[in-house]
Amino acid sequence: MIEINEDERDALQEIMNISMGQAADALARLIQTKVSLSIPAIQAMSPEDFQGMINSLSNNWFARQSFTGTIRGEVIMSMHKDGCNALAEVMDFDLPLDEAATEELVLEITNILSAACLQGFTSQLELLTQLNMPAFYYPVQSAHSNEWSSILIIEVEFFIEQMQFDARILIGLSEGSIEQLLIPIKALLED
Repeated sequence: MIEINEDERDALQEIMNISMGQAADALARLIQTKVSLSIPAIQAMSPEDFQGMINSLSNNWFARQSFTGTIRGEVIMSMHKDGCNALAEVMDFDLPLDEAATEELVLEITNILSAACLQGFTSQLELLTQLNMPAFYYPVQSAHSNEWSSILIIEVEFFIEQMQFDARILIGLSEGSIEQLLIPIKALLED
Protein backbone atom coordinates (compact mmCIF):
# COMPACT_ATOMS: atom_id res chain seq x y z
CA MET A 1 0.00 0.00 0.00
CA ILE A 2 1.22 3.50 -0.82
CA GLU A 3 2.37 5.48 2.18
CA ILE A 4 2.80 9.23 2.38
CA ASN A 5 3.49 11.06 5.61
CA GLU A 6 1.37 13.86 7.05
CA ASP A 7 3.62 16.67 5.78
CA GLU A 8 3.62 15.20 2.25
CA ARG A 9 -0.18 14.80 2.38
CA ASP A 10 -0.60 18.42 3.56
CA ALA A 11 1.68 19.72 0.79
CA LEU A 12 -0.13 17.68 -1.86
CA GLN A 13 -3.49 18.83 -0.50
CA GLU A 14 -2.43 22.48 -0.72
CA ILE A 15 -1.12 22.02 -4.28
CA MET A 16 -4.35 20.27 -5.27
CA ASN A 17 -6.44 22.97 -3.59
CA ILE A 18 -4.83 25.59 -5.84
CA SER A 19 -5.29 23.37 -8.92
CA MET A 20 -8.90 22.54 -8.17
CA GLY A 21 -9.59 26.24 -7.55
CA GLN A 22 -8.33 26.90 -11.07
CA ALA A 23 -10.69 24.20 -12.36
CA ALA A 24 -13.66 25.69 -10.48
CA ASP A 25 -12.77 29.11 -11.89
CA ALA A 26 -12.62 27.71 -15.45
CA LEU A 27 -16.11 26.21 -15.07
CA ALA A 28 -17.47 29.36 -13.39
CA ARG A 29 -16.26 31.51 -16.29
CA LEU A 30 -17.95 29.18 -18.78
CA ILE A 31 -21.34 29.20 -17.07
CA GLN A 32 -21.15 32.66 -15.44
CA THR A 33 -22.04 31.21 -12.02
CA LYS A 34 -20.08 30.71 -8.80
CA VAL A 35 -18.72 27.17 -8.41
CA SER A 36 -17.84 25.98 -4.90
CA LEU A 37 -15.52 23.11 -4.09
CA SER A 38 -14.58 20.88 -1.20
CA ILE A 39 -11.17 20.53 0.39
CA PRO A 40 -9.24 17.85 -1.51
CA ALA A 41 -9.40 14.44 0.15
CA ILE A 42 -6.36 12.23 -0.34
CA GLN A 43 -6.38 8.53 0.45
CA ALA A 44 -4.66 5.32 -0.57
CA MET A 45 -6.94 2.41 -1.42
CA SER A 46 -6.99 -0.93 -3.11
CA PRO A 47 -8.47 -1.28 -6.62
CA GLU A 48 -11.40 -3.19 -5.05
CA ASP A 49 -12.12 -0.34 -2.60
CA PHE A 50 -11.89 2.14 -5.45
CA GLN A 51 -14.40 0.12 -7.50
CA GLY A 52 -16.71 0.06 -4.47
CA MET A 53 -16.43 3.85 -4.19
CA ILE A 54 -17.33 4.29 -7.86
CA ASN A 55 -20.24 1.85 -7.56
CA SER A 56 -21.66 3.85 -4.63
CA LEU A 57 -22.19 6.83 -6.95
CA SER A 58 -25.10 5.12 -8.70
CA ASN A 59 -27.06 8.23 -9.73
CA ASN A 60 -24.15 9.78 -11.63
CA TRP A 61 -22.80 10.05 -15.15
CA PHE A 62 -19.12 9.15 -15.53
CA ALA A 63 -16.23 9.96 -17.82
CA ARG A 64 -12.62 8.90 -17.58
CA GLN A 65 -9.52 10.53 -18.95
CA SER A 66 -6.10 8.93 -18.74
CA PHE A 67 -2.79 10.76 -18.64
CA THR A 68 0.81 9.74 -19.21
CA GLY A 69 4.22 11.30 -18.71
CA THR A 70 6.38 11.71 -15.61
CA ILE A 71 3.37 10.45 -13.71
CA ARG A 72 0.53 8.41 -15.12
CA GLY A 73 -2.96 7.70 -14.00
CA GLU A 74 -6.55 8.49 -14.67
CA VAL A 75 -8.97 11.29 -13.94
CA ILE A 76 -12.54 10.15 -13.36
CA MET A 77 -15.32 12.71 -13.30
CA SER A 78 -18.72 11.84 -11.90
CA MET A 79 -21.62 14.22 -12.36
CA HIS A 80 -24.92 13.81 -10.51
CA LYS A 81 -27.71 13.25 -13.03
CA ASP A 82 -30.11 15.72 -11.35
CA GLY A 83 -27.81 18.69 -11.98
CA CYS A 84 -27.06 17.74 -15.56
CA ASN A 85 -30.18 19.34 -17.10
CA ALA A 86 -29.74 22.62 -15.20
CA LEU A 87 -26.14 22.86 -16.36
CA ALA A 88 -27.17 21.94 -19.91
CA GLU A 89 -29.71 24.77 -19.97
CA VAL A 90 -27.09 27.34 -18.91
CA MET A 91 -24.72 25.99 -21.57
CA ASP A 92 -27.43 26.35 -24.29
CA PHE A 93 -28.01 22.64 -24.90
CA ASP A 94 -31.43 21.66 -26.26
CA LEU A 95 -33.63 20.11 -23.56
CA PRO A 96 -34.52 17.45 -22.80
CA LEU A 97 -31.07 15.99 -23.28
CA ASP A 98 -30.86 12.90 -25.43
CA GLU A 99 -28.11 10.30 -24.94
CA ALA A 100 -25.69 11.95 -27.39
CA ALA A 101 -26.16 15.42 -25.84
CA THR A 102 -25.72 14.00 -22.32
CA GLU A 103 -22.43 12.39 -23.34
CA GLU A 104 -21.28 15.60 -25.05
CA LEU A 105 -22.06 17.66 -21.92
CA VAL A 106 -20.35 15.21 -19.55
CA LEU A 107 -17.27 14.99 -21.78
CA GLU A 108 -17.05 18.78 -22.13
CA ILE A 109 -17.22 19.31 -18.34
CA THR A 110 -14.73 16.47 -17.81
CA ASN A 111 -12.27 18.03 -20.22
CA ILE A 112 -12.56 21.47 -18.58
CA LEU A 113 -12.16 20.21 -15.01
CA SER A 114 -9.59 17.50 -15.73
CA ALA A 115 -7.35 19.71 -17.83
CA ALA A 116 -7.36 22.56 -15.30
CA CYS A 117 -6.77 20.21 -12.34
CA LEU A 118 -3.99 18.20 -13.95
CA GLN A 119 -2.27 21.18 -15.55
CA GLY A 120 -2.47 23.08 -12.27
CA PHE A 121 -0.76 20.53 -10.09
CA THR A 122 1.76 19.24 -12.63
CA SER A 123 2.93 22.76 -13.47
CA GLN A 124 3.39 23.59 -9.77
CA LEU A 125 5.55 20.48 -9.37
CA GLU A 126 7.24 20.82 -12.77
CA LEU A 127 6.04 17.42 -13.97
CA LEU A 128 5.35 16.62 -17.62
CA THR A 129 2.05 14.97 -18.48
CA GLN A 130 -0.10 14.45 -21.53
CA LEU A 131 -3.88 14.26 -21.02
CA ASN A 132 -5.74 11.96 -23.42
CA MET A 133 -9.27 12.58 -24.69
CA PRO A 134 -12.07 11.80 -22.21
CA ALA A 135 -14.41 8.87 -22.75
CA PHE A 136 -17.92 8.41 -21.37
CA TYR A 137 -18.33 5.18 -19.47
CA TYR A 138 -20.64 3.09 -17.29
CA PRO A 139 -18.60 1.78 -14.32
CA VAL A 140 -20.99 -1.09 -13.54
CA GLN A 141 -20.61 -2.43 -17.09
CA SER A 142 -16.84 -1.90 -17.30
CA ALA A 143 -14.99 -2.74 -14.10
CA HIS A 144 -12.01 -0.52 -13.43
CA SER A 145 -8.58 -1.88 -14.32
CA ASN A 146 -6.88 -3.75 -11.49
CA GLU A 147 -3.39 -3.32 -12.93
CA TRP A 148 -2.26 -1.50 -9.78
CA SER A 149 -1.91 -3.08 -6.34
CA SER A 150 -2.86 0.23 -4.72
CA ILE A 151 -4.01 3.62 -5.89
CA LEU A 152 -3.69 7.09 -4.40
CA ILE A 153 -7.00 8.88 -4.87
CA ILE A 154 -7.27 12.65 -4.80
CA GLU A 155 -10.95 13.62 -4.63
CA VAL A 156 -12.60 17.03 -4.89
CA GLU A 157 -16.28 17.82 -5.12
CA PHE A 158 -17.54 20.77 -7.20
CA PHE A 159 -21.04 22.09 -6.61
CA ILE A 160 -23.40 24.86 -7.68
CA GLU A 161 -26.19 25.16 -5.13
CA GLN A 162 -28.79 26.96 -7.25
CA MET A 163 -28.45 24.29 -9.97
CA GLN A 164 -28.21 21.17 -7.82
CA PHE A 165 -25.00 20.55 -9.74
CA ASP A 166 -22.64 18.15 -8.02
CA ALA A 167 -19.53 16.71 -9.67
CA ARG A 168 -16.48 14.93 -8.33
CA ILE A 169 -13.03 14.72 -9.78
CA LEU A 170 -11.08 11.64 -8.76
CA ILE A 171 -7.43 11.49 -9.76
CA GLY A 172 -5.98 8.02 -9.45
CA LEU A 173 -2.22 7.57 -9.43
CA SER A 174 -0.30 4.30 -9.46
CA GLU A 175 2.44 3.44 -6.95
CA GLY A 176 5.25 4.27 -9.39
CA SER A 177 3.66 7.62 -10.16
CA ILE A 178 3.37 8.43 -6.46
CA GLU A 179 7.09 7.86 -6.05
CA GLN A 180 7.70 10.34 -8.90
CA LEU A 181 5.20 12.81 -7.45
CA LEU A 182 6.84 12.70 -4.02
CA ILE A 183 10.27 13.72 -5.38
CA PRO A 184 9.33 17.40 -5.99
CA ILE A 185 7.06 17.47 -2.92
CA LYS A 186 9.93 16.33 -0.69
CA ALA A 187 12.17 18.96 -2.30
CA LEU A 188 9.56 21.65 -1.53
CA LEU A 189 9.35 20.48 2.09
CA GLU A 190 13.13 20.64 2.47
CA ASP A 191 13.32 24.28 1.28
